[in-house]
Amino acid sequence: MTTNSAPHHPLEPAKPARQQQTLAIVDADIVSGMDEVAREQLLNNLRHYRGDGVRPLWINWLRQRADLRFTCLVHDVLAFNNFMLDMVRSVEGVRETSTILSFGGRADIDTLLDLEMEMSTNNLVAANVMIDVRPGLDRRCFQGLLDLPTHPQVRRVWLLNCYHSDNADLMLLLVGKNISAIIGYVMSWIRTTPGVVDTEVLSVTDWRWLASPDDIVELCEMFFTRMSA
Repeated sequence: MTTNSAPHHPLEPAKPARQQQTLAIVDADIVSGMDEVAREQLLNNLRHYRGDGVRPLWINWLRQRADLRFTCLVHDVLAFNNFMLDMVRSVEGVRETSTILSFGGRADIDTLLDLEMEMSTNNLVAANVMIDVRPGLDRRCFQGLLDLPTHPQVRRVWLLNCYHSDNADLMLLLVGKNISAIIGYVMSWIRTTPGVVDTEVLSVTDWRWLASPDDIVELCEMFFTRMSA
C-alpha cells in the first residue's frame, strides 16, 4: 500500500524584522564656567562621529537653561548607549544628561527640508514647546493640535509623541519670524486645545547642522505625512 504525502517544501528564510527607528533628543547640562570648553568639545565629537547606529542631525543651545540640546536618529539602542558614554558623557564640563525618545509623530516635510537653509541665514527663530496632556485625551489632543489652522508667521516643523518621558507628553517644534509670534501662537492656539494641561516654551538658538542630505531623506521617510494634509 502506497501512502501519498504532501510534497515537502523547504522553509523559506525568515525575513529580517523591520528596524524601528527612534528619534532621540538629548539635553547636556553643563557645569558653570565650562560652557565654551564643553560646547566646542561636544560639537567636535558630534561632527566627527561615524557610526551606523546613530546619526546626529543638529545641535542647539537652550538659552533659558544654558544647556546644549542635540537631536539624532537612532537605529541601534546598544550603539546609542555607547555613543552617549563615549561621545557625550565623557566630555569635560558635562554635568548630566537627559534623553527624550520619540517613536513616532507627524511632520511638515516642506518645512523640515527648508530648515537648514532658513536657520543658517538667521531668517527665523525656533522654539520647542513641551506639552503636558491629560491622560485619556491623548489621541484627541494630538489630532486637535494637528488640525490647528495655519498661521501667517508661525510654522510647525513636527509634533512628536513622547508619552514615556517624565517632563512632557508631546513635543512641538515651531519656527517663526520672531519669538513674540511663537508665544502668541502658543497662548492662543496650543494652550486652548482640549487635553492640553500645561506647556513650556524653550527658545532654540545657535543652530549647528550636522546631518547629511541622506540623513534628512531618512528623517523625512520616518515622518512621511504632511502636518498640513
